[in-house]
Amino acid sequence: MLLYRVFPHLPSVEEDKPGHPLFVYPRQGAGRWDNPDLYLARYLGVGPEVAIGEAFAHLRSWRPEMLVRPDLPGSVRRLATYRFDEEDHPLLDLDDAQALLDRGIRPTDVVIRDRPKTQRIAADIFRDGRWAGIKSWSYHRPQWQVVTLWKAPNPGVVSVEDIAGHPALAEAADALRRALGGW
Repeated sequence: MLLYRVFPHLPSVEEDKPGHPLFVYPRQGAGRWDNPDLYLARYLGVGPEVAIGEAFAHLRSWRPEMLVRPDLPGSVRRLATYRFDEEDHPLLDLDDAQALLDRGIRPTDVVIRDRPKTQRIAADIFRDGRWAGIKSWSYHRPQWQVVTLWKAPNPGVVSVEDIAGHPALAEAADALRRALGGW
């Protein structure tokens, strides 16, 4: 399966350093599925428009300046494509009614912005030891699927692409009704 992520890119940086497509920031805890005492979470989209939409949904107008990360000098946000083997590293699909029923989870428990609740759900699923992560729907656009990985080897990096001019940028902006200004 192909997965996508927007990240601040620095060319020629080592894998364990900020700016590399496989780097995961260790300062976590604010994400809906985060449990930094148990695991580091890597958030990815099932499509390139999902990754771009998730990264920039909080912005009203999308401008080229959004691709700059001042906290990582010299970096530019880019779109990474990864190959992930779901057969060897299964994901619990929280869009599957039976999976929710088996766990006593309501659909609203998945989409709600109640971090303590979603983080408890994720911790329980992680403690099962059976899942490499979860697949759920986007808060911003329920048609979009997002994946949270916590227990899997690094997915293989397939490509790193510019976001500026990428067709998925316009697709995500259109889906979220965001204005593209200055491109």
